[in-house]
Amino acid sequence: MLVCPLCNAHYEAGTRRCPSDGRRPLEASVIEAAQGDPLLGTTVAERYVIVGRVGSGGMGTVYRAEQQGMGREVALKVLRKDLGRDPDTAARFHREARTLSQLKHPNTVTVFDFGQTTDRLLFLAMELLEGEMLSTRVKREGPLDVLFAIRAATGVLRSLDEAHARGIIHRDLKPDNIFLAKVHGVEAQDSEVVKVVDFGIAKIRDGERGIDALQTQEGTVFGTPRYMSPEQAQGKPIDGRSDLYAVGVLLFHMLTGRPPFTDDDAVIVMAHHIKTVPPPVREVAPNRQIPESLERAVQRALAKDPAKRPQSAAEFLRMLDAAVTDARALAEGGAIVTTGATQVAGKRRAVTVGLVGVGLAALLVGIATLRTPTRAASRQVAPVTSTPAREVATNNVGSSETVARAAAAVAQAQAPANTQDDSNAAGGAAVVDPPAQPEQQPDTVAPVANPTRVRRVVRRGTTQSTQTAPSTRRTNPNGSVVTRWND
Repeated sequence: MLVCPLCNAHYEAGTRRCPSDGRRPLEASVIEAAQGDPLLGTTVAERYVIVGRVGSGGMGTVYRAEQQGMGREVALKVLRKDLGRDPDTAARFHREARTLSQLKHPNTVTVFDFGQTTDRLLFLAMELLEGEMLSTRVKREGPLDVLFAIRAATGVLRSLDEAHARGIIHRDLKPDNIFLAKVHGVEAQDSEVVKVVDFGIAKIRDGERGIDALQTQEGTVFGTPRYMSPEQAQGKPIDGRSDLYAVGVLLFHMLTGRPPFTDDDAVIVMAHHIKTVPPPVREVAPNRQIPESLERAVQRALAKDPAKRPQSAAEFLRMLDAAVTDARALAEGGAIVTTGATQVAGKRRAVTVGLVGVGLAALLVGIATLRTPTRAASRQVAPVTSTPAREVATNNVGSSETVARAAAAVAQAQAPANTQDDSNAAGGAAVVDPPAQPEQQPDTVAPVANPTRVRRVVRRGTTQSTQTAPSTRRTNPNGSVVTRWND
């Protein structure tokens, strides 16, 4: 049974028009869901029959409509009445809609038609999508699969690449404007197509005046605070890099389950975007398999200075292409092969581990040598010669000297490069060559790269000899500034 949305008359299924008022009779559940929307059942621009309401926002309402003559369903976006009454707004809408209708990328929602009705309603007719918004997916599942998050961001960037080339900035990228459209007849998640919607608030850069801070912070027409770039929050002129910042926020949200800044006060959120450095995604979600390359891509996109972000959607895409390889390796339990500074650091760690292994092996050999049958020989030590700033090595080759050399090698490999005193490194032991003596030739011992304050005691009988080498302090030449985020 069908019901006329205006007069509530009941009709049999298949009735196309109410004879009393000309409205399209609809299911009672459709009318109830639309809460009595006055446009239900009406015909817009003499060719679009509204048969349901999809959703509403700050700019207007999106309806499900039938395009007469073509027999297809479309998504019809009808803007608020007050926008159509303003001649400047109507003129800007027509300029933007004309350009948007030329966007053909598969990751951008297709605009079929646009115009203004006789009663000044502005409308856009777009492809009707089946699926769900990204916001719905995140609310239901929390942090999303890392590979899916990269794929979703990749789809958004491909859409932006075409739009930015035509001088169009989206200005309001957020989960509500990213649609995960299903491909008919296919159930696999990979079949979903990412669609960027609501380019309706985008402005063509050339010839357009800037917006003020008040209009920006309202968030209904010119942006949403939680996804707003610092320059947009300050009412400054923006370009495509502002959209790339929003993609960085989207990635952060998909990987961690929340945006970088979540205060309920829009002004406080905007202030954070302007001056607070967001935390790394792996710090917010430490138990997730997020590769370092992806974390770097997100951090760079969220740079306060647009000049430090990716300079184009294409550059951002290249960064994600590199990150997806690392993400797949982590998902499969494999190792990540890195380059540049990270690779050098890895080599240093490998060398350190190798030296530690050699030192431990030498230590075991020294202990075994000390346990020889001849106890007297094992207790022989070289005469102590007092020499300023030099240590005296024992003459027991393969025992005490070997152990000391192994400890020195470990200390050299593990010595921290910072401004703190290293007096406890490798147990405070240091070994250098003794003065040359004709009657005995001690083994050559590797010099210590990082001399520290040393207290060395050599025992002979009941006497002790204590010598102290000068202390040195090193600073870390590669020290980095640690930024603490204040939520």
